[in-house]
Amino acid sequence: MRKKLFLFILVSFLLVGLSTSILAKTTVEYWTTQTEEDRVEVINNLIDRFEAENPNYEINLVTVQENDIPTKLVAGMAAGRLPEIVEMGAEVILKMGAEGMISKADVNTVIDKIGSNDFFKGSLKMLASPDSGYYGVPFHGWVQGIWYREDLFKEKGLKPPTNWNNIIKAAETFNNPAEQKYGIVIGTNKDAYTRQTFTQYALANNARIFSEDGKIIFNSPAMIETLDFYNRLAQFTPPGPNGWRDARDLYLAGRVPMMMYSTYIMDDIGLEATAYQGEKGSIVANLVDKTAFANKMTQKSDSVFGQIMGLTFIKGNKDDQMEGARLFAEFLLSGDNYIDFLHMAPGGMNPVRSSIAENSHYLDNNVLEVWGEKAGEIAGGLDSIGKFGYVAGKVFPEIGNITSQFIVGQTIMKMTENGWTAEKAAEWGQKEMEEAIE
Repeated sequence: MRKKLFLFILVSFLLVGLSTSILAKTTVEYWTTQTEEDRVEVINNLIDRFEAENPNYEINLVTVQENDIPTKLVAGMAAGRLPEIVEMGAEVILKMGAEGMISKADVNTVIDKIGSNDFFKGSLKMLASPDSGYYGVPFHGWVQGIWYREDLFKEKGLKPPTNWNNIIKAAETFNNPAEQKYGIVIGTNKDAYTRQTFTQYALANNARIFSEDGKIIFNSPAMIETLDFYNRLAQFTPPGPNGWRDARDLYLAGRVPMMMYSTYIMDDIGLEATAYQGEKGSIVANLVDKTAFANKMTQKSDSVFGQIMGLTFIKGNKDDQMEGARLFAEFLLSGDNYIDFLHMAPGGMNPVRSSIAENSHYLDNNVLEVWGEKAGEIAGGLDSIGKFGYVAGKVFPEIGNITSQFIVGQTIMKMTENGWTAEKAAEWGQKEMEEAIE
């Protein structure tokens, strides 16, 4: 009797242990900057799909605003609790890589598994490590430029806003504050949008933050000239600090004929769908047919600005969690999973894999169809984008220290809000940037 009881207890113990091991799941925390409700719903559906295919893993989704990523990471580090996988912009990834927080081995494993030849070269360049390999896996990207009312430009006999002279001439021509209509919207706030819009003007003027040997040269003559031009152009923007929401809403309402924006605006324009509630709650009819996109800007040279969002892996987590993070990254970048993710913001989120960019399922989308050939031209800019952290083929991850403190945006505000000269603002920015990378 005792023997039977012992065997019963032993078998029960083994069964409980077995069921526990079967039920035990490895939790992988995933941070994303996609915070909109409809996008979160799509991501949760993708997570459900992944967990069904990989029952040993559970993905914990955490949404974080893009501007809050640096402070959230610092707080997570202090608390000893960091995610396994993060989706964020190239500058922040470079900053984390320079600080030794990223597992390059996991990043390179995923890139090799997918095939580096299938990634657009421009997307890999944005996430390259200064020595070798990469700090992040390219995920999706956008291109920035001036979206403008081609019909109104033709009425006024104006040339497309593809160089400094054409831009400021058009802004001055259309500016009419008395009727609450303005010439252009560019960033004039302390945020990422302002840095992004300003960068394209600077690169067109051959103005850089870093020299080829890594020294800060923000107070160079070329940068001062750019700051001065940007400040003059800001006179034709709406009053007060302006951000991306001002640009979108005012352009859709027909109150500005030009705005600096990324390809994320394509669905709002193409589908005439927006959360904007103006005086009449409406937007310009048939706006897609009246809109053109100048993604290349010229002054002393040509500049194309954009952003690559990447997936990266944080050091210090358990092996089974890192394995799950790699599997999830591969899942998100594969086939229909990737296409479903990109279609959350068609045109805004452009594929970084050439095989997906040519995929008929990806192209079969109402927004992309509305824009027709323009969509292909816009996506083509991803391979030639330039940014402040890259000079003559060299990568300077220290740019992340500068962007995380919004020094460029603060510099712009010193001029537009406080009346500083370009020279004074450049010297202030120079000092702040030098301190940021010490």
